[in-house]
Amino acid sequence: MKKLFSVVCLCALVSFALLIVVQTGCKSAKSDEVPITTISKEARQLFVEGRELADFSQGEKANALFKRAVELDPDFALAYLFKAGTSLDTTEFKADRAKAISLAPKVSEGEQKLIAAHQAYNDENNVVKANEIYRELAAMFPKDKRAQYYLATSYDSLQEFDKEIAALENVIALDKNYSLAYQTLGYVYRWKNQYDKAEANFKEYLRQNPKQASGYDNLADLYQKMGRFDEAIAQYRESVRIDPSLRFSEMKIGVTYAFMGKYGEARQALQALMDSETKPAFKLYDQQVIARTYIYEGDYAKALEATDKAMQMAKELGLPEDLGYGHQVKFILFFELADWDKADASLAEMLNIAETANFTPANKETYEAVVPFWGAQVAAGRKDFAAAQAKADEFKAKVVAVNNPGWQKYPGWCFGYIALAQGDAIKAIEYFSQGEMDDPFIMYYFAVAKEKAGDTAGALELYKKIATWNFDGDWYAIVRSKAAAKL
Repeated sequence: MKKLFSVVCLCALVSFALLIVVQTGCKSAKSDEVPITTISKEARQLFVEGRELADFSQGEKANALFKRAVELDPDFALAYLFKAGTSLDTTEFKADRAKAISLAPKVSEGEQKLIAAHQAYNDENNVVKANEIYRELAAMFPKDKRAQYYLATSYDSLQEFDKEIAALENVIALDKNYSLAYQTLGYVYRWKNQYDKAEANFKEYLRQNPKQASGYDNLADLYQKMGRFDEAIAQYRESVRIDPSLRFSEMKIGVTYAFMGKYGEARQALQALMDSETKPAFKLYDQQVIARTYIYEGDYAKALEATDKAMQMAKELGLPEDLGYGHQVKFILFFELADWDKADASLAEMLNIAETANFTPANKETYEAVVPFWGAQVAAGRKDFAAAQAKADEFKAKVVAVNNPGWQKYPGWCFGYIALAQGDAIKAIEYFSQGEMDDPFIMYYFAVAKEKAGDTAGALELYKKIATWNFDGDWYAIVRSKAAAKL
């Protein structure tokens, strides 16, 4: 499935891009912009500076400024919310978002809507409601480019990309120098494989911000996706040269080497980065990518070993989300190895962590939905189709309960995998055809179904699309080389 952390996808806090107006009393001042309630001018300035840093992917530096802002004004609600969103620490994230929510009744209506939208995403897992709130906010502040930007990015979670593009164009109409809109447009067009438009928007972002490392990272992401790997590496290196603190650009150099089939060079680059890291959490992330390079290479034994190392690091750091992620990776590998008992055990561990580690309600609900999805595939692998059907029905019920139109295709894909395992390629194709096929892992089985049904040309088209998908992820790592081998 498309990542629900992108984990790079745009979520509840988006970029924390708001126009700031100091509000010195309880009564909101009339403004074309969303007001921000704070009694401190210095806190306001720190917030503005932090917002700008967050705009340019400088989350760690932004977090430090938000921290100083709330020290100056302990009732600065949105500073807490933004501090939470730029935090790498789970405890800090939970405490700051709780503080922001508790302060919501004391701030302006516009701020309340921003906090409510955050809650809709993280507490209710309701992207439809969040979009509705952002539409209300945009209507309240039609001249506020940042309020309009929030609305635009909320369409991403709905997978309504044409609406997102139109809304971003509206942002640019309000301010043609608002570079964040060009950056976001670039990524939307990259997702839609409209590379000329993506490049034009990324280059406009870079033209407006020639000294920002993020501009080079953007172009590198595009060139990586296009298979222009040498150009991608050059742009990532330029990003690191301009700002060595943007470690994710250096990390993506390793990923690009893996896409090139240079697995040793990939791990060498990632290990060098890991050895130079100062924050333990960053070392963990590097280790996770090292594990993934083994998956791309097809060395699942080494991938399991590297994942165990990452999980031990996560355990020592007290990062339950990353521990759960490790169990997910191990599930992927056991699934591919047809070791159904260990795959089931990994699913059980994932669910246990989600239910005991105080995840946000939305994150917990996502885990609870994902487990029966993959449980159905494991049961199908065992040829226990009654159990597979029961798990698929359970998954479908959970999807119906989640107010996210983008999820509605997943039950069909689950049933499609079961049909394929039963040998009914025609029925599998029917199921796999439900909704936009935007997941390379499921796409691989769609291609297998087409091949078994005698549609060789259709299968080859999908295999080629998978082999050149170039969108890094654990599930993609499983199928990339397998699809390439079919060409």
